[in-house]
Amino acid sequence: MALRYLFIDFDSFYASVEQQRQPQLRGRPVGVVPCIGVDTTSCIAASYEAKAFGVKTGTAVREARYLCPGIVFVEANHARYIELHNQIKALIHKIIYIEAVLSIDEMYGKLPPHWQPLATATKKARLIKAALAEEVGPYVRASIGLAPNRFLAKLASKLEKPDGLTTLDFHEIPEKLYPFELASITGIGVAMQRRLQTARITTMQALCQASRRKLHRIWGSVEGDRMWFALRGVDFPAAVTQRRTIGHSHVLPPRLRTLHGAHATLHRMLQKACRRLRSMGYFTGYLEVHVKFGFDIRWSSQAACFPTQDSVTLSELLHAVWSNHPKNIPNPTKVSITFAQLESLESHTPSLFEAPAQRRRVQLQKTMDQVNQDYGGRTLYYANAMEAQRCTQAAPLRIAFNHIPDLALEGD
Repeated sequence: MALRYLFIDFDSFYASVEQQRQPQLRGRPVGVVPCIGVDTTSCIAASYEAKAFGVKTGTAVREARYLCPGIVFVEANHARYIELHNQIKALIHKIIYIEAVLSIDEMYGKLPPHWQPLATATKKARLIKAALAEEVGPYVRASIGLAPNRFLAKLASKLEKPDGLTTLDFHEIPEKLYPFELASITGIGVAMQRRLQTARITTMQALCQASRRKLHRIWGSVEGDRMWFALRGVDFPAAVTQRRTIGHSHVLPPRLRTLHGAHATLHRMLQKACRRLRSMGYFTGYLEVHVKFGFDIRWSSQAACFPTQDSVTLSELLHAVWSNHPKNIPNPTKVSITFAQLESLESHTPSLFEAPAQRRRVQLQKTMDQVNQDYGGRTLYYANAMEAQRCTQAAPLRIAFNHIPDLALEGD
């Protein structure tokens, strides 16, 4: 037995938090949405009662009403979810060491050798479940997987949901993996599914039975070898990843669905992203802007500059990009902004032609960042974002799949 990893997957986290907080929602189908009263938006979470009717993450509000006439919509409160996530992480950390947090509702720990036997490992998992029920509440539940490596532990956590506890040891693989669909496996997206189908691999059983050489050829890299080893329970270090982008996106509230409102919201998101750049010690040399007009028209534009952290320089770049937006089209409904081509502080070479005023300006912006951290993210800002700053629904705090915001840095 070698149950080295304990993987925790919280069940319908946002919806279960709301059901724990609001007793009237318990046992009822719940959809968590970005904002109430906007039928064009989609559910960002659904309770298990709603999932039973076919409602899931990404289901449009109108479709959710059709599938589940009794569904109750609740406006998301991301600050609340982050606060509870931090509380839960500290609680679990008292029982096992949290190796890494993968998302707002996924984390895992690596068990020391004397905790890896089946009886001990499952005891630790049950202690976590009991602590959650006692300290957080019985409606915030988690499914836990125990396995020889992180990859299999994550799959094990999905085998019995909700509130499951599943082990997946060497003697149980690969047969216990066969029920999974290829699309549900981390690392197998739409493009990879097509490549697997071309190679006549259409089931999990066929994937497990494929040779290492064949998977290397399909993936075209060492990632195919990593998949082969992962399916066999081999524990290997996670691939080192480097941050490539920083950005924000936002569905515009009705009040800001104008060109001026979209422009102001883009500036608000840009200033928030600049605060993250400076906090994380990165510089960006590439700006991407994406805007959705009406329901169907999508527009994007990009621009490059010398790598910088300066909000004013990047704001001027945004002005230049925005000046090219299409005319005589429906009002904007969604905007997003992305910084790419990131450089870390250690690898950044300052420009020989950087003006002293710009250096002083960045120092001023760092002081502004500290004020905003102490007194709220809307305390000090550049005037380009004024309309969006005054609207509390404009680019509010949001949790991305791979980014849990720091409330002190990014909170409103």
